Amino acid sequence: MVNKKGQGTIEYLIIIAIVIVIALVVVGILIQLMGQGSGIGETSSQIAWKSAQPWAIIDWKVDRDGNLTLILQNNTSEILDLVKVSVGRGEDWNVGISGIISGAKTNDNEVIITGTGISPNTQYAFQKDSIYIDYNTTALSGKRQGGAADITGISQQ
Repeated sequence: MVNKKGQGTIEYLIIIAIVIVIALVVVGILIQLMGQGSGIGETSSQIAWKSAQPWAIIDWKVDRDGNLTLILQNNTSEILDLVKVSVGRGEDWNVGISGIISGAKTNDNEVIITGTGISPNTQYAFQKDSIYIDYNTTALSGKRQGGAADITGISQQ
């Protein structure tokens, strides 16, 4: 009878050890997935912006000098005049582009925002609450589109 009591204790300790090993594996997997979160966020942000209405930001980058380049696309059939783009600051960035019609990506749709203060080869994020686009339509002026998602990435070297 003494042997059976010892066997029960050993089985109990083995079960606890298995549970601890499983918990450690799960925690390790979760930590690994969280480390990959920035790439997932950037991809989902790009998808959100490409489908935004009326203006889509189909691509963006920050160059070595800290200039943010946005490639805009009109996702409507209307003619839209771009008035201002504001990204990441309380002030407005005045943009000298107007008369952008709907359609394909062209150099005319490129907006360059200078002086962002982003250093080369660093991760950046502009919160969607700090992004807006002011524009006019043929029927209405003074319209504003809020940010569809954060603008994130790593600046060029």
